[in-house]
Amino acid sequence: MMLQFHQKHPIIGDVMGLALVGVTLALMMEFRAVYVEPREWGAICVGVDPPLSCIPRNITLWLQGWYGWGAAALYAGLLTLIRSPSGVSVAAVSLGTLAIVNQNATWGVLGMLLGAWSWLRRDFRRF
Repeated sequence: MMLQFHQKHPIIGDVMGLALVGVTLALMMEFRAVYVEPREWGAICVGVDPPLSCIPRNITLWLQGWYGWGAAALYAGLLTLIRSPSGVSVAAVSLGTLAIVNQNATWGVLGMLLGAWSWLRRDFRRF
């Protein structure tokens, strides 16, 4: 039923995709502002018994250091060239924005642009 609605009204899917990108970007920026960037959290997480909130912080920083955010965005962007479902395009744009926020901008921008190009290409085929 929902699939038929989106086929009749594809703009709704685009708006939902843009909303998803905006929400993920806002959540990551808030997470970085609260847990990653303050030096106090760095000192707390290096301690002997760090709190559980250090686990996502450490994962975020590990992915940042090993270009994991950018690699995920680039992989999703390249996947949109092979197959072009709108979900993968939205994921590529969303992961690209997360990669840019997490200082993996080179691969993140490439993945985001490939995803956006596929997203727009799919929309122009509709008309």
